[in-house]
Amino acid sequence: MKTNSRIFMALMLALLATSCKNKDDHMLTVINEDGTCSREYTFKTTQQWLAASADEDYDSIIDKSWERTWSVQGADSVRYPVPLTEAQLDSMQELDLNKPLGNMLLVHAKKTYDSVEEMSAELYRSENHHLKKVEGIKATSTLEKSFKWFYTDYTFSETFTYEGEPIFPIPLSDFTSADTASFWFTGQPNLTQHLSGAEQKELLDKIEKKISQWSNANWFYEICNIIIDNYDSIQNTPVSKERFTSLRDSLVMQPSVQNAVEEDSNPKAFLSSIEGILHTDVYTNFLKTYEGGPAQYGQLLSFGYPYDLMMPGTVTDAGMGEYDGKVIHYQLGGDRLITGPYTITASSRVANVWAYIVTALIILLALGSLLLHKK
Repeated sequence: MKTNSRIFMALMLALLATSCKNKDDHMLTVINEDGTCSREYTFKTTQQWLAASADEDYDSIIDKSWERTWSVQGADSVRYPVPLTEAQLDSMQELDLNKPLGNMLLVHAKKTYDSVEEMSAELYRSENHHLKKVEGIKATSTLEKSFKWFYTDYTFSETFTYEGEPIFPIPLSDFTSADTASFWFTGQPNLTQHLSGAEQKELLDKIEKKISQWSNANWFYEICNIIIDNYDSIQNTPVSKERFTSLRDSLVMQPSVQNAVEEDSNPKAFLSSIEGILHTDVYTNFLKTYEGGPAQYGQLLSFGYPYDLMMPGTVTDAGMGEYDGKVIHYQLGGDRLITGPYTITASSRVANVWAYIVTALIILLALGSLLLHKK
């Protein structure tokens, strides 16, 4: 893929919309009353890997200590134990599927941990039908238990922090406030509270324009860096490499760059900006033929999947998630880490049945003692 398309896709599509992630992938975290927990990854797999015995390692991460099941995408969520048998495969082939069976097989890999801290220390993502360790992003968890006789409150939090190299040379603070940027990427703080629909649209349009200008500035900055790195191979340059480098910071802040509007992932407006500002087409001609581009965005923006959470007892606060009566659903993506660490949190309450029984016995004993005393 040529540089201009690659950078545009990375910054404009992955950043401002969504990263390219498989919609079938998701992660389920289950918190138990005793503090133990489990994490289950669901992702697409192949017949070859499902045919392996449960006593065999699936890959370098999912060994035989993991619990593995499989299912067919959209087939009433029925799960089957590993391995996939020939008889099961034959019966599946007879189903009226809208896709080839090989494209609809899902594996569910579950591992149990003694603590949430141990669980968060192992963070994975799916890639080519396997789990890979997440690089550049650290997860840390806490589980707080508060005993209150008749019930016990649980609060679980998991924080995701990007620890890789800085990837955006132009800071968001040059274009918008910290609260506005956080709202755009994480939904918090809620700046649309108490606003009408029309007022919300007006606010969101203003924020989107600022974020687009910031994204355009970063895009153009990276284009300038590619030109600088390859300056000696570009013919008939109108200025020296040193002069071009000194102009970079002012070029990225030009209105024609910040307000460029792209359609169909075709960055013609940016290339036109380069020609208009520098009054030459030598740089754009080079970019049209250059193979390569920065890869630093992938580590952050490729991270993410739907995050499901099950808490013990009754959920009392789902935080930023949506609770369906059994599972809390969150959206977790690298874009939510752009403005800083992102935390998923939830609280629940478990009734202590034994406390009610003990209390009832104490009351009965007290009443019995009182009656005996009166006699």
